[in-house]
Amino acid sequence: MAAARAAQREADLHQRRGGDRQKTPAAGLYTGRRPGLTLVDRLLATILYQRFKLPQVVIAPLFTVTPVTLNRAISQTRRLLHDVGHTAEPAQTQLATLDDLTDYAAHLGIPTPEIKTASY
Repeated sequence: MAAARAAQREADLHQRRGGDRQKTPAAGLYTGRRPGLTLVDRLLATILYQRFKLPQVVIAPLFTVTPVTLNRAISQTRRLLHDVGHTAEPAQTQLATLDDLTDYAAHLGIPTPEIKTASY
């Protein structure tokens, strides 16, 4: 998946730039701004959205991104999953809130960590 995502990202950047990179990055080095969502984040958000129908406005705060950013990431990841031949089957349980997600995880025996709020 990582190689397919890297190729997808480079194709998107090529289209936005209107051509090739000015300089080729050295082997193993990343140039430019780091992505806000890692590949794992993108996959998890896409699965939560596709499989459990959890709304994007509910998922976005989990990854500290805006719903617009999450929408773009989910769209790209759905294309990526389609390209590698994977489809997420909808679950019988649909979730609408983070409380629903927490309850579902508890029902499955998945421990949920206590969420600590930031103090000022």
